[in-house]
This record gives sequence, structure tokens and C-alpha cells, in this order.
Amino acid sequence: MCTRGGYIDREQSEKNGKTRRQYPSIWSRQLKELRERNNLSQADVAKVLHCSQVAYGMYELGKRKLPIERLITLAKFYHVSLDSLTGLSRE
Repeated sequence: MCTRGGYIDREQSEKNGKTRRQYPSIWSRQLKELRERNNLSQADVAKVLHCSQVAYGMYELGKRKLPIERLITLAKFYHVSLDSLTGLSRE
């Protein structure tokens, strides 16, 4: 198992050539959970980060890496620690 972007790759079978399945990482799931808990749309959070809704959606799906500056902005916005936001601890 290895991590790529915001996803965790789990190979089904290298021998028979089947494709990999990707599962959202903890931090990308945490972004969505916090947004929904605060009754916000992706567009609302995108405004806070000064990015497009599409770009924010990619962060939530784990298809785009979230720069540390934006992680800090989100941690301040949601009043949580970076550890909690990235899934290193639960607040």
C-alpha cells in the first residue's frame, strides 16, 4: 500500500493485471466532514481559500495536494489544530 496525492492505493492483483482502487486519505475525508458539519458548500470554502470550487473539490477528493498555507488557513477557519485537520489526532 502506498500513498499518492490524497489517495491511498491498494493493489488488487499485479499478476492478473487488474487496476488499482483508490480510497480517499484521512485528510481529504476530514475536509469534507468539517465542511458538512459547518453546513458549508464547496464554493463557500473555496472563497475562504481564494480558489475555485473545482480546485477545492479536487482537494476534497484527494486528487490535488493541499499546500500547507491553505491547510493553515482551513485550520484557523474551522478552529481546529493541523493535527486534527490532517487526521493525526482527534479533537
